Amino acid sequence: MAAEVVRLSDLVDQAAAIAALTDIFFESSARTEFTSSQERQNFLERWTEFYLTRYPEDVWFWREADGTFAGYLTGCRNSVGAMPLYDTVPGYKLFEDCFGAFPAHLHVNCRNDRRNLGIGARMVEHFAQGCRENGLAGVHIVTAPTARNVGFYQRAGFTHEVIRGFGSRSLLFMGRHLGAEGGV
Repeated sequence: MAAEVVRLSDLVDQAAAIAALTDIFFESSARTEFTSSQERQNFLERWTEFYLTRYPEDVWFWREADGTFAGYLTGCRNSVGAMPLYDTVPGYKLFEDCFGAFPAHLHVNCRNDRRNLGIGARMVEHFAQGCRENGLAGVHIVTAPTARNVGFYQRAGFTHEVIRGFGSRSLLFMGRHLGAEGGV
């Protein structure tokens, strides 16, 4: 088997993929301290459960040739329809006025030992191509202006940027148009 992008719903062993997602999520997270295992679980669910339960067709994995998972992408092709995120993800509603031009959103992470190999870029391109085929105008992410992932998303074609204040910090909206010119 060659390395490939695979959809969660197409996997026979979904539990293994979700376990890998959990490991990769915490390996990639800026937050490393939790007061309890329940607080840690709640943090994971805040950022992943919505996608796993409501949009499993937009949860993708990079499966290596040996069958292990090196990365994941959680996405949603209808950010306006993702109202539950308004209550669970801090600042989600802050960029609601941008969702018309960039209706889909995603989050991608790779294992630390598999970064800078093009895996994340290929998963983003895979998701973007599906959105393009569905006639969507664009896709977006939200991050911090100083986050390490900003350069990655800029290279992946996320060139529309909007910064807005959120409490004592700022959030950065990065949008990618999905016209014929594409990205990555």
